[in-house]
Amino acid sequence: MTTYQDPMRLRGYTTAQLIEELVRRENGRETSKPKHWCHDCTNYVTWGDGKTPSMKMPEDYNPCQKRHEMKFMVPEDYGDEYGFYRRVCADRDMMDGIQE
Repeated sequence: MTTYQDPMRLRGYTTAQLIEELVRRENGRETSKPKHWCHDCTNYVTWGDGKTPSMKMPEDYNPCQKRHEMKFMVPEDYGDEYGFYRRVCADRDMMDGIQE
């Protein structure tokens, strides 16, 4: 049995559903510069840092060990920051010496 949930009434949604929607919206927003880069997280492992760097990297390789979908920011100028990022990540575990 499916119940109808009026989109204007938040009581029909669980806390987890509301949080998931907020995270989905926040991660979908464009940003000029992210506050946190994925390469600063301990869950980020490049193919070369893995156990078999001599093997061909698979097309679907995800450097996030938690399998999160990341966005990529391209550098605008020479020397500009670039890389993968997520605006919100529940599994973010910053490396030592990096402020969160």
